[in-house]
Amino acid sequence: MTTAIKAGWLWDGTGAAPVRHGVVLVDGERIVAVGPAAAVTVPDDAEVVDLPDEFLMPGLIDAHTHITIVPGLGDQIGQLMQPIERQTMRGVGNMRRVLRSGVTTARIMAEEHWLDVAFKAEVERGTIASPRLIISTRAITQSNGHGRAISAFDGVDEVRKGARENLHAGAEFLKLFITGGVSSTRSGGLSAASYSREEIRVAVEEADRAGTYVAAHAIGGPGIRIGVEEGIRTIEHASMATDDDIAHIKEKGAWIVLTQAILLHPTGIEQGDRDNPVIMAKLHAARESAAERFRTIVRSGVRLSVGTDSMHGLLPFEIACLVRWGMSNADALLAGTRWAAECCRIEDRTGTLENGKLADLISLRGNPLEEIGALEQVNLIMKGGTRYDGLSAQ
Repeated sequence: MTTAIKAGWLWDGTGAAPVRHGVVLVDGERIVAVGPAAAVTVPDDAEVVDLPDEFLMPGLIDAHTHITIVPGLGDQIGQLMQPIERQTMRGVGNMRRVLRSGVTTARIMAEEHWLDVAFKAEVERGTIASPRLIISTRAITQSNGHGRAISAFDGVDEVRKGARENLHAGAEFLKLFITGGVSSTRSGGLSAASYSREEIRVAVEEADRAGTYVAAHAIGGPGIRIGVEEGIRTIEHASMATDDDIAHIKEKGAWIVLTQAILLHPTGIEQGDRDNPVIMAKLHAARESAAERFRTIVRSGVRLSVGTDSMHGLLPFEIACLVRWGMSNADALLAGTRWAAECCRIEDRTGTLENGKLADLISLRGNPLEEIGALEQVNLIMKGGTRYDGLSAQ
């Protein structure tokens, strides 16, 4: 079945200027033609979806999130240790909410119980409404480190074995915790280095051997420099990264994935852990530097993407924050589409509207190139050629 989607504006995410009165032609799960209406031949038997007042663009990509966590409920580590049945029910609602916000692909930054493996299989079967998932299985962290829930790996041999077990189970990349963090009461500050150089190196070696990469939770401190020197591909959060850290990340060609809502939105850590003095002290410390650091990161020209870190449905907020820090509307959109695809190494499949790519696209009741808040006005949602635009967020 061929579908022709016509819209008042078409922005394909390739860097080309937006097109007035554009068309995307979809056959099965793939795009077969895209461009101005006058240049695209629509077959007589095609289904035509006419959106004359809407803005058509690639589906959003959340480069950092989790399936089962809800920060606003508090005790995020405790949530990962709950019975699998509770986590599963919560996760189904979370992923539905993410898809409804216009996110068609999400990179999952660790779950316990191999839950992301099961979710990915069910998403691919079509049994639950969810973005396409890129999974990392268990987090690799030390016994007393930030992010420790059930799994823990200490020393070079345990890190190596844990990495191999994760890859065997279906991990598409590895997630490592290399500094302290806000949402736990573990020992060490936000900038404490969690793993030694040798432990980080062996994780990168195992990822390289499997043809993939390591993403690392890193707020600030020496862990960032060590990680980047040892080949970490994506630095997650970076809210206390120094100018030297940022320059080093840029020099090495690594990525920064900003996660702003969990720190800044009132329904994030502020809501969930407001009665925990240890976590709130860390939150206030991170907030003191976050805005200035985010502005510096945006100005630096480092390779950049964004993720919600379980603030499900708030990727438009993340993208709008980039504009707040000085990024142009067009580049902010790229951070949630093409650049995010490149960050996650899926640019051959999605992130732009081009012939042969998966038909992942959304329409908006407004133009985000003029007003970034239009990203919250999602109407049509298509993932791999399947439409979800009647989906409730609840």
